Order: sequence, then C-alpha cells, then structure tokens
Amino acid sequence: MFRYAVLGSGSSANSYIFELDGFSFLLDNGFSARELNRRMKEMSFNPENLEFIFLSHIHSDHLKGVDTLSRERQIPVVIHENLNISEYTKKDVFHKLAVAPMKNYTYKTLNFTPFSTSHDAPSSLSYFFELGGKKITVITDTGVVDDKMYDLALQSDILFLESNYSEEMLDEGTYPWFLKKRISSDLGHLSNYQTGDFLDRLSKNTSCRIQQIYLCHLSKNNNSVSVVDFEIQERYKGDIPYRICDRGELVRGLEI
Repeated sequence: MFRYAVLGSGSSANSYIFELDGFSFLLDNGFSARELNRRMKEMSFNPENLEFIFLSHIHSDHLKGVDTLSRERQIPVVIHENLNISEYTKKDVFHKLAVAPMKNYTYKTLNFTPFSTSHDAPSSLSYFFELGGKKITVITDTGVVDDKMYDLALQSDILFLESNYSEEMLDEGTYPWFLKKRISSDLGHLSNYQTGDFLDRLSKNTSCRIQQIYLCHLSKNNNSVSVVDFEIQERYKGDIPYRICDRGELVRGLEI
C-alpha cells in the first residue's frame, strides 16, 4: 500500500514521508530525532522502515535533524553531487549518495529525478519521485518555477508546492528591507500569487494528471491559511483540489 504524509512544513521545520509496502523514505528533516519519531508514530509510520533521507538544501529547517537520524538509523542521505554536507552538520552522516540534477535513478520500486531549485543555498535540489505507480513532485524553497518544474509537475499525481508568503503582508510587515528583498527575489520563495499562477497554468494543460495538491511551507510572519486560500483563488481557476498545510501541521496524505 502506498502512503505519504507531511510531517511538518513551514519556517521552523520541514519533512515529508513516503512509503510503499514497508519501504519508506524522507525528504528533509528539520526536526530533532525524538520529535521526528513522535510525528512518524502519530501518523502510524515505523521509523525502522526508513531507507533513505533525501536532502533538498542546507538551511536548518530542512537539515537540522538529518545527521543524527542518519547515524542513529544508519540511513544514507541523498544529496547534490556538488554539496559537501559535512560543512553544514555537527557530525557526519552515516553515508552520502551523490546525485546530479535531471538524471534518473532507480532503487527497488523507487524511481526518482532530482532537479535544481532557485534558492540562496548552495546546490539546492528538489525531487520527482515515482513509487508504486504514483508520481510525486515536491517544489519548495525556490524563488521561481521554470519549465522543467512545470513538465515534472504535469506528469505527477501528487504535487507539493510552496505558497510561502503574501506579497502584501511581506511589503507591509516589520522585516528589514534586505530580508524582504531576499524572500521576494528569484533566490527566495514563491508568493501566493506566483503559486496561484503556476497552478492555473498547470490546470489549463489538457495533459495535466495531478489529482491532489498540497500547499506548504507557509511563512510564520507573512502568511496564514486563510490568506493563502484567498490569494490562491484570485489566480487559480482550476478544479484540481488543494489542501493548505498550516505551519508545523501533520497532514495525512489522501488516497488517490
């Protein structure tokens, strides 16, 4: 049986889990090992079944708990071939598996393709996964969406997509100018309007196979669930269902 969940997303900590018949893997882990185990068990996932941790980039809300979990469970960490993860962790991980953007990889029933993101972190990636016939794309922590992301999303049954900030809330908020500029830059994050435009473009393509969308990585200070919903609907006129994941919320994946 194919299962998945958002173990948490947002400004503080991010992690996603996917499982098929007792084989499971994580994308990122910004939680302590104890907190991750608690969240996994609350969603009825067995930590003993983890076989890989896929790392998107080195910001602490994605990396913080990776090294401890990797060593304690003896789990390999999948990283960009140009990333020296040891420079960013307190201790080394159990084992590193280097991958290159837009190359295809296969392990048992898992096929995956890493792709580059536009973010202010060295060698940042995200991933297109195929597991048990289900295709999943995760697009977060990027200031722009490009054609390769669009093409991978079109092929997907499930799309996880960042809706990080409200342009109005960021502009009127208390952040210093340089931080506002960083967030809204091409190396920052996606706004609700950018996300809505991307979803609308996808939904208008007759070859789009997406059945479920999860909007995630909401900013603590510059967004909210209600604002995401309002601003997305201003731009997105399609009928693919979406679920907004609040900061830190455990979200069980829907069957598709």
